[in-house]
Amino acid sequence: MLFSQNSQLILRYQNIFKNKKIFFSGNIQDELPRYLSSIETSVHVSVKNDFYTNKKDKMNNIHIYYDLLISKKAVENYNTLIYYWPKNKSEARFQLCNLLSCFDIGTEIFIVGKNSSGVKSAIKILKKWTKLNKLESAKHSILFTGTLKYNTKFILQDFFKTHIWKGLYIKCLPGVFGYKKIDLGSQLLACTFSKKMYGEILDVGCGSGFLSVSLLSQSPNSFVTMVDNKESAIISSRETLFSNQLTAKILSSNLYSSISNKFDLIISNPSFHNDLEVDFNTITKIILGASKHLKKRGELRFVVNSCFNYDILLKKNFKKFNTIKKTNLYKVYQAFC
Repeated sequence: MLFSQNSQLILRYQNIFKNKKIFFSGNIQDELPRYLSSIETSVHVSVKNDFYTNKKDKMNNIHIYYDLLISKKAVENYNTLIYYWPKNKSEARFQLCNLLSCFDIGTEIFIVGKNSSGVKSAIKILKKWTKLNKLESAKHSILFTGTLKYNTKFILQDFFKTHIWKGLYIKCLPGVFGYKKIDLGSQLLACTFSKKMYGEILDVGCGSGFLSVSLLSQSPNSFVTMVDNKESAIISSRETLFSNQLTAKILSSNLYSSISNKFDLIISNPSFHNDLEVDFNTITKIILGASKHLKKRGELRFVVNSCFNYDILLKKNFKKFNTIKKTNLYKVYQAFC
């Protein structure tokens, strides 16, 4: 079994976890919770992945919580938190504020992350609630430990950031794409939308919901389905729709995993990162899966960095394609079945 650098660091201290009730949360990228011996284990995930999909894991009787937020009831039997630091500091602050508002005083806290993710800032971020000490650093990762001294108050609405674009209100939680500002690539793609767009439309990786509300504001008679594998994105999109008095169907889905019907149009601003690494698998899967989820004469429209070329892949999978808008930074592809 291959474990991430972060998990390998935790494994060095596996003996101290045998008599603990462990609650895992954060950016877990492997199956360590299944193999780390403990009295009881739960895993909290807010992003759909291939590692943890069932509410109750058949192996080692692990409980899986798939939700954005954790409640006091979910952690009442646990005395240890192991948190995997994400690449985004604002997302870490958001998640930890929720977690530390639920755990009892005296809970042991272990925080692990890559140096490049900014995990060292955990000491400053959590100083009001615990004093963290470095347990060990190896293989470009650091493991901190501490004990919860004070509880924090968590209010979800305090973490939303609001952007305004052409009269539309975009609501976004930390960790969701477009949290700091509305992405220029998304703006370029939205500028290609018109009243002529109609029918059933799928927004893959909806994030804050920016693309969907931009389209619906111009074509209110369209039927839009929004999908994302991140629970914070689902909630952000729901708030964005509500703020603009628009309606759409929102599904939790790892790309097309929850989609069975076909659409007239698929739109997307796909990510080319997996955690801290460059990864083009997402955009490749969107292109390959689009032909199976488009109606006859259906269209795929997506934006990418101008330096990336998908002509060969599009030529193999679509009847025709072209670039409909381009800047120095981004370009919008249009492909037809």
